[in-house]
Amino acid sequence: MKLFNSVSTALKKEFDALFSLHTNTIIRYASRITMVLICFSILILVLSWNKLPTEVPLWYSKPWGKDRLANPLWLFLLPGASFFWYIINSLLSIHVTKEHLVFSQILFLSALLGSMFSCVTLSMIIWIIS
Repeated sequence: MKLFNSVSTALKKEFDALFSLHTNTIIRYASRITMVLICFSILILVLSWNKLPTEVPLWYSKPWGKDRLANPLWLFLLPGASFFWYIINSLLSIHVTKEHLVFSQILFLSALLGSMFSCVTLSMIIWIIS
């Protein structure tokens, strides 16, 4: 029971620190737009799932041909990576840059930029193959 109380106390402290960052307008809007873009990417993927072929173009850095194709499940990598990037940047903002607000803003804006690129890439892949 002691372990549970200490873990819940630590998590509460983390969430309080994160919510204190969200009082800043730039961080609040960047965070909200990032989460909307991630949810929109997943929604696009789920709605178009039945229309996807057995292999989709994903690995554009590989040579032309079969090497560029991947299983459609790999498309979840794009919103998943965006969410992972958002979580990492949030944790960095809480622990490393909380004294310097400009660095926290840059981290949240970079997460927003990454989720924008991810959403556009996913939309273009689905648009190309459908």
